[in-house]
Amino acid sequence: MQATLAVELRQKALEWGVDLLGFAPVERFTRFPLEHRPATTLAEARTVIVLALHMVDPLLDLWLHAPPTTGAGRTSTGRAFEDEIMRSVCYRLVLFLERRGFRSEVAGYEPGIYLKDAAILAGLGAIGRNNLLVTPQFGPRVRLRAVVTAAEIAPSRLMNIKPCPETCDRCIQACPVKALEGGRFNRERCLTSPLHRRPLSPAVELWCNECANVCPVGIRAPGEDTLQLKVTTSASTGTRGQSEQLPG
Repeated sequence: MQATLAVELRQKALEWGVDLLGFAPVERFTRFPLEHRPATTLAEARTVIVLALHMVDPLLDLWLHAPPTTGAGRTSTGRAFEDEIMRSVCYRLVLFLERRGFRSEVAGYEPGIYLKDAAILAGLGAIGRNNLLVTPQFGPRVRLRAVVTAAEIAPSRLMNIKPCPETCDRCIQACPVKALEGGRFNRERCLTSPLHRRPLSPAVELWCNECANVCPVGIRAPGEDTLQLKVTTSASTGTRGQSEQLPG
């Protein structure tokens, strides 16, 4: 049952536009403060489903200033395009699970689980020198969301990897405010970057992504398919057949 549900959820999420999906049991979150554990989102939580979207173009990360909206545990006066894509898939997963009798919620931001840590615990990657989640398939060029569910789902295997090339320091050199020097991330210094909040129109801004843009991990040729699963179609029946792994 657990393994079957994991396969179903992975297939659905990939069909709906997500590139990576992982499952982390709530027991992996016990080292975090109570307010940043899955039970904050759902008291009967058993599994955290972490979704990652490949940022194939910087335009997906544009921040749109719009009238206030409330949803996914937050109230905001702006939103990013990729986040709207992710929220849509998350709500579809919630509906899919609840129709099968499992209470589920989209994880909010504040308070909420730490998404980068959740992605690691769901086997999607590891933290790189740029202080970002680095995935083998796409490097740090991903955005994350999560669903917390009462369903017990077969957990993803943790990755025991060093994501960065041994001598690579491209992200450290590329940072315009040197927020990565000394092997530690300086959040306050990062927020002073002149590349943050660059206006592209009266309603749209773009934030600095230099540390992700220069990362050599997961670089793909323009136009290359980003999906990790390909659904084959039977020519005779028109029905979907077995999924196969694409090279990452």
